[in-house]
This record gives sequence, C-alpha cells and structure tokens, in this order.
Amino acid sequence: MKITRVETDILRLPKVEANGDGLQDVLLIYVHTDAGIVGIGEAHTVPTVLKAIIDAPISQSTGQGLGQLLIGRDPRDINALWSLMYESTTTYGRRGVVLQAISGMDIALWDILGKSCGLPIHRLLGGARRTDLRAYASDLSPESPHDIVALAQRHVASGFTAVKFGWGKLGTSVRDDAVFMARVRAAIPEDVDIMLDMGTPVPLRDALWLADALSEHNVSFLEEPLSPDDLDGFAALTAKALTPIATGEKETTRFGFRDLIIRGGLGIIQPDIARCGGITEMMRITAFAELHGVTVIPHCWATDILVSATAQVLSTLSDAPFLEFNATDNPLKRNLLAKPITVENGFVRVPDAPGLGIELNEDTIAKYRWAP
Repeated sequence: MKITRVETDILRLPKVEANGDGLQDVLLIYVHTDAGIVGIGEAHTVPTVLKAIIDAPISQSTGQGLGQLLIGRDPRDINALWSLMYESTTTYGRRGVVLQAISGMDIALWDILGKSCGLPIHRLLGGARRTDLRAYASDLSPESPHDIVALAQRHVASGFTAVKFGWGKLGTSVRDDAVFMARVRAAIPEDVDIMLDMGTPVPLRDALWLADALSEHNVSFLEEPLSPDDLDGFAALTAKALTPIATGEKETTRFGFRDLIIRGGLGIIQPDIARCGGITEMMRITAFAELHGVTVIPHCWATDILVSATAQVLSTLSDAPFLEFNATDNPLKRNLLAKPITVENGFVRVPDAPGLGIELNEDTIAKYRWAP
C-alpha cells in the first residue's frame, strides 16, 4: 500500500471571534492510498498555518512540507514516517505548529492502519482496558456567577458527573474566580467533580492564593494558571498548592512533557493528541507519565475526530480518570460526524469500528468549508 496524495479541508464558522473557543475553525486532513483507503486526521491550531506546512514543497533536506514528503510511502510504517516528518522539518520545526501538523498526519496514518486491518486503533495499541470513559462537560465561562451556576446545573441534569469552566471572565480577578467556584460547588451534588481552567496566566502569587482558596471547595484541579513556559513558576506552585495543578495543552513532544514533569513538578498533564505529536507521540508521553506517577487527563477541545483519537488512547491506559468533552453548542462539534459521539449517563463509549471508528458528515463539511 502506498500514499498517493494528501488533501486538506478548512472548516470555519460564519463568525469567528477573538475568544477562548478553539473550535471556531478546524483543519481536516485526508491521506489517500492506492488501496482506496483514506485516513482522516485533524490538527488543532490555526488552520491556514497548518495547511501551509502540509502543502509546502521541499526547501532543503530539513525543511520540507509534510504532504509531498509522504507520497509513495507505505502508510503503515508509522514509526518510520513519524521520524521522517520530524527529522525533515527540524530547520523550522521541532516544536509548536510543525508538531501540531505532524499530529494530524499521524492520526490519519493510524486511521489507515486500523482500516487496513479491520480493527479499531485501541486494538493496535494493545487493547482497551475499558469500553467507556467518564466524560467531563467542558464549557466556556459565562459572565456572571448566576449564569455559571445555571450552566453547571444544566450539565449535571444532562448526565455529566464532572464539569469544568474556563476562559471568559476568569482570570480577571482570582477572588471572583474563587467566588464563582464556591457558588458552583454549593449548587450541585458533592459527588460531581468541578474544575477551573484559567485560560490566561496570572502572577504566581495570585495562582498560589487561588489554589489555596479552591481547596476549600474540593476543586479537582486548577488548569493552566501560569504561562506554559514558566517551568520555575510551576515548580514553585506545585510544591505549595493545596489544589492539584494541571497544564500541557500547548506543549508538544515527550521532551516538552519531560520538562513539565521533571522541572515543573506537574502531577497532572494535559497533552492534546492533535498538538503533542499525534497518537504515536501520545503513547510515549503517557508511558513517561505513568513511570513518574503522573496522571494524564488530555486536552480535547475540538471535533469528534479528536474525541475518537483521544478515546482510543485513553482506553488503553492503566489510569484514565476523565475524557474532556466540549459541551458547547457548536456545529463543528455537534454535526461533523454522521453518527456524533455522545455522552450517556456521564460516559462516552470508545468507538469500536476499524481505525478511528468514525464517518464524516459530508453535508456539514460542505456547509462550513472555507477558502480565502
């Protein structure tokens, strides 16, 4: 089997705003083969930048576009192709957006491998330890405490046993943030987990104050309170904070997560499978985390392509406390698949059809396809 071409699609909502919603536009990746199998992938960052990295022609040996690089190669040689993409982009890559593009390509390659074998990806990774994953409702923060409480209650009523709010007004005042979470805690059952995602970094002293304040309300974790590059700050914060600290959605490769764990002292990491290096690199990251007793709760704020890819990996881990589930009313999340992934009684069933186990909704793709 050989790769014949790589195709990309940008989907974009009619109105895109400068807020914390990273699902206003997406890049879909299709890797075509001479066997008629098409692998589906998604990379999660600015789509036009990603498209340029995939479509770029060769510039030099260590500066090549990912699409032309894989033409004529066997898509089932995933380890070799991951190394080829990484080593052929070192002049302008190694981290950041290039790894995000590699992530999407890698997911598509695993989809091809699963389809060619007639097996779901989790089988190829050694088999699932669980068929269902506990999902938490992940939502953007409304402006007022009253609205946050109402939204939390709505998610609990729909079956979620855990909720997280982020961005919006959060981070403007850590004291207001503590009040918001206190009201949420008081308004929903004690056995429902709550989490807080800052979205934007605050000074270390504020993060320390907030982590201590949130511990009084049994908040499961405080997410991304500092800059992703502030390893010294994270080390100081994790050493003293009374609430568990989580971060990692903007990090890439096992090397970046090694630093978060070893230098930053993180006990919870949040790799995004469509940013960190794909399924191949995610398995390396999770193995390193498990070796150091670190919990993996992936970032998963994107389409159901990413939900499926994340679920395939999470199902194989020895510990998988949560699957993040974008609970906003977004058509790119809600309608991208012919059979959308849903939450039932607080859990998501791991897709079990070959590859990613998904089928795209072509009507949604046609409706939101974007071209400059």
